[in-house]
Amino acid sequence: MNDDGSVIARRLAFLERELDRMGGGADDAEHELRLNPTDPAACRRLEAIYVLAGKTWAEILELRAHHPDRPSVIRYDHNADALADRTYRRALG
Repeated sequence: MNDDGSVIARRLAFLERELDRMGGGADDAEHELRLNPTDPAACRRLEAIYVLAGKTWAEILELRAHHPDRPSVIRYDHNADALADRTYRRALG
């Protein structure tokens, strides 16, 4: 893979990881909205997550379209990411 391809692959991996994290945030925001359906802040929070997730998904699709020889689905390893997060937190002290 050339340098350009590796940059795109890293960008795709980052965006897909962030999209996955947004899903968790959306679940939390939906739960808050169910608990208090009249809370305008909870509604705005959920709308913002949906807008950001939509933009992120559009960017993922665009990157995949510019790199047609790559697989259409990238397997995201949650365990490896969790290990990296734990290592990072330990390094912070």
